[in-house]
Amino acid sequence: MRIVIDPRKSIHENAAAYYEKAKKLRMKAKKALAAVEETKRMIEKQEAVPVKKLEKRIVRKKEWFEKYRWTLISNHLMIGGKGAKSNEEVVRKHLEKEDLFFHADIHGASAMVLKKGQECSEEELSHAAVFAACFSRAWKEGRGAVDVYCVKPEQVKLAAKSGEFLAKGSFVIEGKRKWFRNVELVLALTWHDERLLICPVEEVKRVSSKFLRLKPDASSSKQHAAKQVLFKLGKMFPEASISIDYVQEVLPTGGSKIY
Repeated sequence: MRIVIDPRKSIHENAAAYYEKAKKLRMKAKKALAAVEETKRMIEKQEAVPVKKLEKRIVRKKEWFEKYRWTLISNHLMIGGKGAKSNEEVVRKHLEKEDLFFHADIHGASAMVLKKGQECSEEELSHAAVFAACFSRAWKEGRGAVDVYCVKPEQVKLAAKSGEFLAKGSFVIEGKRKWFRNVELVLALTWHDERLLICPVEEVKRVSSKFLRLKPDASSSKQHAAKQVLFKLGKMFPEASISIDYVQEVLPTGGSKIY
């Protein structure tokens, strides 16, 4: 072992200096040993706590209609576009002779198809009109009500008359329309059959006693509304697997308020 002597100090002073260094090293070693023992105790404590096995996440299979706006009117599926492209797709691919076409009387509304809608009662048709009203620009603008109409498939034309222009996602409606005046913009949201179901209030009562009521709120945003809805749904359905993205996916464009 190499020992360095300071020639400016006496033998006793050099010895005292080494004694102080040794004392400090002993203190550091003592603290290090204490830290090691504490770490061991913490590790043992953690190991004593039973670790819950991570459950394999089940990916929910999506049905074909979930790429659109959708709901259930009694046992009838209702779908609608989310934009010009899907509006046209809904009509071209899914509007059949026994169905009904719904549209809010405002620019910027989802093209809606009520499957086998011609079999529905007047009450069911009025509920379908509510869904069509809510998924229109009227919700984003915070309106309380809007007019809605429905027609049979053969009245919906995808091509304009000769010499006229028809924008993508737009339609020409021929003949008499069935009107639903001053349709109130109110929706209900629940967890049903492993899915978020958004529909008119009277329709949600067919499947669940637990649901949220929603109205338009022009002073809010869709993101803010989704956070509020997710919080409430989490308490209402703790077993459900619902994400913020999923909530935003089903809500109408614009702000919403729970009431």
